[in-house]
Amino acid sequence: MKENRKYFVLAGILFVVIVLAVMNWHTFLPTEQRRPSEPSPGVQVDQETADTGAIDKPGAEHERMRGEDVPETAVLEKKEIKTIKKEMKSAYQRLLDDVGGFFGYLDQQNYIKEYGLEGGTRRHFLTLLAELSAYPPVISGETQDIYTLTHNMAHFYRVIRTENIFLVKDILSHESEIVEQVADLLYEWITEEMGRKNPEVKTSIKDLYEYAGFFLSTLSGRAYLARRPSKTRMIVLYYSILITDAANQADLNRYGIDILPPLNLLMNDMENQRNLDYQRKYLRRLGSIKQRVIGQREQGVIKYESGRGIPYAGGTTN
Repeated sequence: MKENRKYFVLAGILFVVIVLAVMNWHTFLPTEQRRPSEPSPGVQVDQETADTGAIDKPGAEHERMRGEDVPETAVLEKKEIKTIKKEMKSAYQRLLDDVGGFFGYLDQQNYIKEYGLEGGTRRHFLTLLAELSAYPPVISGETQDIYTLTHNMAHFYRVIRTENIFLVKDILSHESEIVEQVADLLYEWITEEMGRKNPEVKTSIKDLYEYAGFFLSTLSGRAYLARRPSKTRMIVLYYSILITDAANQADLNRYGIDILPPLNLLMNDMENQRNLDYQRKYLRRLGSIKQRVIGQREQGVIKYESGRGIPYAGGTTN
């Protein structure tokens, strides 16, 4: 009788073990064979949760990353995303990198090293820009006396001195293949820094406007460009028009320079030019400015002050 009782007890224990095992069978399966449990009502589950069966909670992402159940590919993807985020840069930072790369390239050239520039070409460029901005040329009344005219004709030699004139000529000569790209880069950089009021860049739209007016509307400026290669001349006139247009839109066109006459002549020259890398860009932008200015005049929104227009290439602006 006692032996039969022992058998009944053992059979009961075995039955309990079997029932518990059946109720919790999924806990004994390998990880990849477990089925996701249903989330509680009201718990939001994203797509990753729906795929993995894990419900997000504070710190759940870190727990999954630390856990043994996270596939190795998921860890690698997260690492790659972090790497991409680190490599992503703002447009401004890319601009600074390009500018730094250009000046760094110049610093390595033997013809530049011969000048012995202290602080490198970037610092030297900013110094020259500050000096030119501090001493602009004469725009209005240039031909009133011979002294002012001759003073204007020698403007660059007086302000930045002969050795820097040679430096600029050397750069234009050695880097002629990239002069358009460099001009576009420097214009974008200076414009951006002026907008950010960077104290390192000591110039303003008012200062640049003086030089734009010099090239567009003075005998000295036009004589200076006449001695330059056609490509250089057109690039200088192009940016002079952009600057004058920007000044005009900001009500800073104090000389009343009308950009339409030089703009039309420049567009005609550029259409017939064959060695401009950015020809389409130049013509598209000049055409857009032309349409806007004409539209403003037709609507009666005239930015140029009547009677103050400055002649250009033998014509009048009014």
